[in-house]
Amino acid sequence: MIKTLQKRFILSAMLAITILLFVLLGAINIGNICMSEKQNKQLIDALIEEKTIMPLPPNNDRPKGFLNGPMDENSRMAAVYFTVKVSERQNLLEINTERIADVSEEEAKEIYQAAIKKDGREGIIQKFRYRAFQNERDGSTTYLFLDTTMQLHSILRVLFFSLIAGAACWLVMLLLVILISKKAIQPIAENMLRQKQFVTDAGHEIKTPLAIILANTEALELYKGETKWSRNIREQTARLADLMQHLLTLAKADESQGAAPREPVSLSSEVTDTLQMFAEPIKLRGLTIDKHIDTDISVRADKEQLLRLISILLDNATKYAPQNSRIHLSLSRHGKNAILRISNACEKLPECPPEKLFDRFYRADAARTQKNGGYGIGLSAAKAIVESHGGTIQAAYTPPNEITFTVTFSLS
Repeated sequence: MIKTLQKRFILSAMLAITILLFVLLGAINIGNICMSEKQNKQLIDALIEEKTIMPLPPNNDRPKGFLNGPMDENSRMAAVYFTVKVSERQNLLEINTERIADVSEEEAKEIYQAAIKKDGREGIIQKFRYRAFQNERDGSTTYLFLDTTMQLHSILRVLFFSLIAGAACWLVMLLLVILISKKAIQPIAENMLRQKQFVTDAGHEIKTPLAIILANTEALELYKGETKWSRNIREQTARLADLMQHLLTLAKADESQGAAPREPVSLSSEVTDTLQMFAEPIKLRGLTIDKHIDTDISVRADKEQLLRLISILLDNATKYAPQNSRIHLSLSRHGKNAILRISNACEKLPECPPEKLFDRFYRADAARTQKNGGYGIGLSAAKAIVESHGGTIQAAYTPPNEITFTVTFSLS
């Protein structure tokens, strides 16, 4: 249980750290992309101003600062681009590739034609950002295609190094969380251990007076005969003894949760033997049991807890099945798993979700449960036993009034 709590602490902390890193690095990269796009647009504006012989704003009017460098003469000279000039009727007049080395005139023409088909006046085509502007002198239109390869490489470099930095930070934080997790959960773990120890000690201490009460009640009945008061004492003593057994089962299952199973156990034999133990209670209630038990199914488990699990499920089915109804029990092999399934009819299906039945001290029908001798803890104990062995247990409703419990174990 402590290891499980520690794992959940680590998972929760690392989930929060992962979200934080994702948001932080995502914001950095999105900001970098936006700034690159803004600079590309500013550079195109500056180049268009140059081509149309429009003066740039004075230095003190241009964007400045760490995030917005001024588009001065040096920036324009460093730009890589080509232009395509067309007439008013879209006839090709001139292709200028002097400012770009890796694009020929024929390639520039193909890129221009693709841009015309895609959008026409402004947009992105391949690695180029383009914009069309009209020449006031002759009415022609010039398309300027700015090569954004350098900006793209810059974006990818920032993305790459941010991922490396994020992964490194994540691993460092994982190591730190693992180192501090044990200390962080220590107060909770100590409190849980004290509670379990209290339940265990109290259970063992209560066993002795319960046994004495029951023995004295039976001795009194030998001398005085059975009365309704002695019968009530015996029944309630048995109830209390069974409740303490369930509590001890829960405590033991919690303590051994995650531990390796102890020995190979024939699940087929244990189910068969336990079913024979319940033959008389089943007969007294007029129940009929349909069984299908595959042979030679073995699991690695604590034999005592496994017997307790089967007894809880059969006892639950026997108590709550209406008289003269049927109980269905099957044990089969499915791949690498052993599947134990027990179904019984009930007077009325619980109104709660099936998984709620495994909550400790939960009663779908308090009056009926009390009448039949239940405490709302048996199925909790069953779930604790199954999970301590690495298995799963599920409940399901089948209309109109059938409930099924399915236990899955890995085969040994």
